[in-house]
Formats: sequence, C-alpha cells, structure tokens
Amino acid sequence: MQWREPLELLVGNRRFAALWVSDLVATVGDRVHRVALAALVYELTGSMTVAGLAFLASGLPDLVLGPLAGVVVDRGDRRRIMILSDLARVLPVLLLPIAGQYWIGSIYVLLFLINAAAILHRPAKMAAIPAVVPQGQLTTANSLSSLAESLGDIGGYPLAGVVVGGLVALLGNEQGLVFAFGVAALGYLLSAVVLWPLRLPPVRREDGRSIGIVWHELSGGVRFLLMNALLRTNTLLVALGAIAIGMAMPLLVGYAYTVSAQGEVAYSLLNFGIGVGSVVGAVLLGTLNARRLGSLVLLGLVVMGVGLAGLGIAPPLWVAVVLTGLTGFGNLLFLVPSVTIVQRVTPASLMGRIFALRSTLLFTVLIVANGIGGWLGDRLGAERAFLAIGSALVVAALVAVAVPTTLLADRLDEWTLEPSG
Repeated sequence: MQWREPLELLVGNRRFAALWVSDLVATVGDRVHRVALAALVYELTGSMTVAGLAFLASGLPDLVLGPLAGVVVDRGDRRRIMILSDLARVLPVLLLPIAGQYWIGSIYVLLFLINAAAILHRPAKMAAIPAVVPQGQLTTANSLSSLAESLGDIGGYPLAGVVVGGLVALLGNEQGLVFAFGVAALGYLLSAVVLWPLRLPPVRREDGRSIGIVWHELSGGVRFLLMNALLRTNTLLVALGAIAIGMAMPLLVGYAYTVSAQGEVAYSLLNFGIGVGSVVGAVLLGTLNARRLGSLVLLGLVVMGVGLAGLGIAPPLWVAVVLTGLTGFGNLLFLVPSVTIVQRVTPASLMGRIFALRSTLLFTVLIVANGIGGWLGDRLGAERAFLAIGSALVVAALVAVAVPTTLLADRLDEWTLEPSG
C-alpha cells in the first residue's frame, strides 16, 4: 500500500490542498447550517411538514438548474465560480433567522437561493481536480476529496450540535440561532478565502452567450453522456447504487423506531456507522490508488448490497451499525472510481456539464427512490424491505459483469485519451 501518497499529495500539491481544505471548511459550515435550520424551523413552527418543505426547497435547484450549472462551469473560470458560489451563500444564510421571524415563506426563498449557488461549486471542484492532479493520482485525489466530506459529516454534525445547542443555551433561541447561522456563514467565507490564491490552467471555451448557444452546449453534454459507452454504463451503475441508497434512507428510520425500538439513538448510530465506513473506504482507496476502476465499481455495489441485505435479518443494534458501516464503505468503493472514470474519459471543456448532468440525474433518482422505499417499508416492514433491496442490488451487480462495457474501465491506462486538464 502506498501509505505516503495521499499525504504527499496534500502536502506537496498546494493547488489540490487548497481545494481539499476549502471543501472541508465549507462542509463543516454546511453541517452547522443544516442543524441550525432544523432548529429554526422547529422553533418557529413546530411542524415536521414545514421542515419537509424546507428541505424540498433546498433540493429544487438541483432539479431545476442542475444541467445549466454544468454549462456555466464549462464557460466560466472555475476558480472564480467556486469563490462566488461560497460568497453568494453568506448573506442568505445570515438572513435566514432574521427573515424567518417575519415570514416563514422567506425561508423557502432563501434556501432556494443558497442551494442555487451551491450547485455550481461541486461540478466546478470536480472539473478542477484533473487540472491540478496528474492522471495517475486521480483516484487518490478523489478519495481524499470524499474523505473531506466524510470527515465533515463525522465531525461536523457533532460540532454543529455543540455550537447550535451551546449558543441557544447561552443566548436564547432567537439570538442563539442568529449567531449559529453566523458560524455557518463564516465557513463559506473561509472556504472562499482559501481558494483565493488558487490558480488553474486555462480551458478552451466556445465564444457566444445566446440562448441558442447555451442550449447547443447543454445538448452537447447530453449527447456525450449518452454516446460514450463507458460513461453511459457507469452512469447507469451509479444510478443503481443511488436507487438502493434512496430506498434505504426512509427504511433506516423505520428500523430505528420499530426494529431496534431505540429511536433517535439508534438512528444516530446507524448514520454514524455509514460515516465511519465512508471514511475507511476513502482512506483505503486513497492509499491503494487502484487502477481496476470498473471492477471496483461492481465490488462496491456488491458490498453495499450485502450490508443492506444483512439489515434484513434484524440483527442487534451494534451489528446493524457495523452493517451500515459496510454500506458506507461500499458506497465509497463504487463512487470514487466512478468520479475518476468521468475525469479520465471526459474532455476538460465538457467536464462541468457531465458532472452536473449526472448529479441532476442521481438526485432525481434519490427523490423517487425515497418514496418507493418508504412505501415498500410500510408494505413489507423495514427488515424484509432491506433484504429485498440488498439482494436485488447484489444480483444486479453480478449480472452487470456480463455487460461488455462494464469492465472496460479496468483498461483505461491502455487508452490514449485527450488530457482532461
């Protein structure tokens, strides 16, 4: 195992280190934002329906503006886009606890604006990584990038709970939440400061700004996604994983409250297990820097399926936490190689569109799968639903081995590709 390579990449590559640190800081700020948002909505309304609408407002930009975000990323300066995305979130986040006191609908509007800015950041970051990291280190770089998000989850949520709870206890609900959202905004501001010195190599872009040209570029991204056999197959495999994840999300709630009967504690521990598994997967992939990307994607789907199916036997809580850790590990095992595949086969001028299109597709799949998973859990019970979903995922991954393009990514090093940076 090349244990030194991830550390050397972070320490020795200042441009990648800037992307990584920025991502970690922004992720922690985002987790404080989410916890403060839940506290704000509950404090103002006490309604779970309103909370659901708030999270729906957060997700709408992905569905409505996601594909156009890719066009913006491919036509603009990616460093500037990331910085502006961070800065554009600062003021709306600060306004949330103030405006919400006067009109609850302002929360939905501000959340839409916040996440409309946020959807530009991720495709810009993913498209920037190949410009600052050699092709042979892309899997390590993507593992480290996922590790930043996983560390943000594991450390960010407990920190957010301490920050929000402490400020509310010290200053009262109204003032405490104002300062809590201030801490979240500070995370986005610091992320922009970290990115400020970053310099990225120029990318060739088409001239013109008319609606027709924008539509042409968007449709060009769709055509490339559909016509590239390797990219198309990988997108379908990742969608398969997203379906399983989406269906499992409401089932975890059912498991926590009906199977383990320990409610909030069980639910927190199950999600903690996913976070730990994700960190282990990111570290392992980063140190291995594996080349057989197609095989890793299939292995990840199988591992995740085994973890989900294991929950179907209604094990004790500590075993269930281990199994959710296995699903988190499997998730990273197929997600990181998939990102590397996109970066390796996609021209730099199209990369923003491809990442944004895939993100929109996968987010849509997740929303639909959430509903199906909840319905299935009500009909079969959480245990049987987990067993069915996990088993189906394992079978589907094994069947996918017979598709010729599935393992084509194992031979990427033999190809002569257009440099993505």
